[in-house]
Amino acid sequence: MKAPFMLRIVCLVLALSLAGSAAASAAPFEFSATAKKSFDKIVDNAKASAATQLKKNYAELQTLQKQDIGLDTKISALRYKNQENDTLMRKRIKDIDKSKIASLAGDVAKTKQRYKPLFDLYDTQRSQLSLAKAAKNKELTSIINVKVEVTKIAVQAAKKDISAKEAAVKKAKSDATAKTKALRDILDANKATESRIKAAKSAASQTKKLFTAESKVLLQTVRSGDTSGTSASLSRMLVHIRQILINKTNMHYYETQIASVIAKAEAKLKSY
Repeated sequence: MKAPFMLRIVCLVLALSLAGSAAASAAPFEFSATAKKSFDKIVDNAKASAATQLKKNYAELQTLQKQDIGLDTKISALRYKNQENDTLMRKRIKDIDKSKIASLAGDVAKTKQRYKPLFDLYDTQRSQLSLAKAAKNKELTSIINVKVEVTKIAVQAAKKDISAKEAAVKKAKSDATAKTKALRDILDANKATESRIKAAKSAASQTKKLFTAESKVLLQTVRSGDTSGTSASLSRMLVHIRQILINKTNMHYYETQIASVIAKAEAKLKSY
C-alpha cells in the first residue's frame, strides 16, 4: 500500500529513532580495561579446561548481546512498519465505497430534482380537480380528472424510479458496513498477538534486570580473583541472555504475524 509521503517520513524517523534508542539502552555488557586485566589474570591462573570455558563463555556472551541488539533493531523497524500499515488500512476501511455511496446519493438528489416539476404539476392538477368538484362543474371535473390520471401514471413511475435509486443507496451502505466489519474482524485478530508481544516484552525486561544485577556480581568476583565465582556468574548471565533472546525472537515472530494479518486485510480489501 502506498502511504502519504509525510506519514512515511514521520514513521521512518520514529523507527530510526527508536532503533537508535533501543541499541543505546541495550548497550552490551563488557569488561572495562581494568576488569578485563583481572579477568585475563583469572584465566591465566585457571586450569586449561576452566580457562578455555571462561574465554568461551565471555566470547559467547558478547556474541549473544550483539544478537540482542540486532533483534531490537529488527523488532523496532517491523513494529513501526506494522503501525504505519495498520493506520493506513483503517483509514482505507473508513473510506470503503465512500465515493460510490456519494455518487448514488447524488443521483437520488438529481432524480428528485428532475421529477420536481412533474410532482408540482400533479399537486396543481389535484388542487384544480378539488376546486372543480367543489364548484360541481362536471365537465371541468371530467377534463381535469383525465389529466390527473395521466399525470398520476407518470408520478408513480417517477416514485418507483426514485425508490429504486434510494434502495441502491441503502444497499451500498449496507454492503459497505458488511465489508468494514469483515476487514475490522480480520485486523482484530492482532489484539491477541499484541497481548503476546506485551507479555514477551515484559518477560524480556524482567530477565534483563536479572542480567544487569548478575553483571555486577560478575564484576565483584572478577575483582576478587574468584575463578569459580566468575565461571558461575558468567554461566548465569548466559542463561539470562539466552532467555532474553527467546523472548525477543518471539516478539519478532509475533510482529511478522501482525504483518501477515494486515496483508490479509489488504488482500481482502482489494477483492472488493
